[in-house]
Amino acid sequence: MLTTPLRTLFRAVAAVRGTKVLHPRGEVHAGTLVRHGLRPATGVAWVDEPGEDRAVVRFSRGAGLPAPLPDVLGLALRVQSPDGDPWDLLLATTLGRRVPFPRRGTGSVVYSSIEAFTTPRGRLLVGAREVGGRFLLAVATTRGPWRPFAELHLRDGDAGDEPLTFEPVRHAVPGLEVPPRWRRLREPAYDGSRRGRR
Repeated sequence: MLTTPLRTLFRAVAAVRGTKVLHPRGEVHAGTLVRHGLRPATGVAWVDEPGEDRAVVRFSRGAGLPAPLPDVLGLALRVQSPDGDPWDLLLATTLGRRVPFPRRGTGSVVYSSIEAFTTPRGRLLVGAREVGGRFLLAVATTRGPWRPFAELHLRDGDAGDEPLTFEPVRHAVPGLEVPPRWRRLREPAYDGSRRGRR
């Protein structure tokens, strides 16, 4: 099993760095996610139904390399559920849809969940792309076209880097289930990184 070595590795690296192992630094923005809904439906209410969510977004660089060096860019999104609980999504720049890929800047890049979520109606990727000062969120089957369902609008103002920890496994959007194989890798990695920063 990889879980124990992975947890140990991430704990050790986090302890040495004094911060997260991956995406150690970033910019945090407040925003609003406007969901237009989607038909034909996916079986995920948050995607299918229109609505508006308060959002927190963190842009980061995977290895923490300084610009202008290329790095895997991250977009972490947190919205609040109707009950006030956090729902988290982590997206990264990719080659195609499934392979993490370094980029120099954010212009014209596509962010993807990399791993397809398990949904009531099949496997589904979540993606985002900046268009005209806002971000379009979309979903797609592993081979189907991207289908936009929401727009993310960031608020003007200075960006900070609040000590936020996004937990896409613990705080999954209902209906977007993290596949077991991905969960087995992410859970020990996140746990080790948390323990190493204590």
